[in-house]
Amino acid sequence: MKPLISLCFALGLAVTVSTQAVELVSQAEYTASEAQERLSPPFSPRSIAVSSDPIIDIRSPSLTSPVKAPVSIDLRFLTSGASKINLESLKILYGAFKLDITDRVRKEARVLNDGLQIASADLPRGSHKLVIQVTNTEGKQAEREVRFTVE
Repeated sequence: MKPLISLCFALGLAVTVSTQAVELVSQAEYTASEAQERLSPPFSPRSIAVSSDPIIDIRSPSLTSPVKAPVSIDLRFLTSGASKINLESLKILYGAFKLDITDRVRKEARVLNDGLQIASADLPRGSHKLVIQVTNTEGKQAEREVRFTVE
């Protein structure tokens, strides 16, 4: 993470980055992942949440109906007690091959104390799968698989 952004985290300040649509996944990466997914059981939009602490809350994109590109992404990370979310532990993996797109997301996201937002993410049309992982300061990890469709 860039030093200025790290300083903003330490001070509890939000960081704003460009709102222009950013390509998080290329067409070639999507095509390769989609081909691999065809070998898997049929796709249905869903999110699999594990009951644990911390919790990964997906505020957008919609997981129940198709969305239009560019896609708004809003993730919140919740934890209980005195523990905090360790945002440095965040991992975002894409598709059937679990391509690590964490750095792409961090580069473009507006980072909050309890999550992150991307106003405009450019994703190819089709079905998408993300695996999101985060750890709290007590070392407890949460993982959530998210599937959604872009029209």
